[in-house]
Amino acid sequence: MLLLNLDRRDDVLHVTISGNLTKRSTYKIDHYMIPYIQEYQIKQVLCDCKKLKKVDYDGKYALLKTKLILKEQQGKMILFDVKKSIKKSLIGYRMHVQ
Repeated sequence: MLLLNLDRRDDVLHVTISGNLTKRSTYKIDHYMIPYIQEYQIKQVLCDCKKLKKVDYDGKYALLKTKLILKEQQGKMILFDVKKSIKKSLIGYRMHVQ
């Protein structure tokens, strides 16, 4: 189960991700977060991943898709408070992880 908490301030979207980002839950990013980013022309997404437990291949792809949409809008995405195991799995995806 995945919980997304979205909070927008100007052109910055603060996202708190809780749970597992797996194939069963990527629809929340695809159908809720990405259209929101496109509709409001968000320039920066800050993702708090402190409560993120697991990311599979489809979850990584959903994050990459979000990053590419932001890149088209001259924006960027930053993931912070990422666990070491998840951080290692995101190395090939060129994510900005803090």
